Amino acid sequence: MPRTKSILLILTLFFLNSCSVHTFTYGDGPKQGYTKVLRQHNFVGGLISDNTPNIEELNGETDYKLVVKHSIVDSILSFLSFGLYMPTTITIYR
Repeated sequence: MPRTKSILLILTLFFLNSCSVHTFTYGDGPKQGYTKVLRQHNFVGGLISDNTPNIEELNGETDYKLVVKHSIVDSILSFLSFGLYMPTTITIYR
């Protein structure tokens, strides 16, 4: 019985893990229909970042939207690595 309770507790905590999404809209928002997906690799609970994606293509742009999220796939990878690897997905809309 204690084993099933611990498994139920782990599953409950896993499913209650939220997928955080941060949206930044600049100007009037995207107009061109362009989408690009980038990955940012973080380690040790997000304290160490491997590299920050280069978004120089947005220099001079006035209307775009950035979405930074920690999706369910990112959460699964983080869970399986015990928090040592925590990827983040960055989506650019123009």
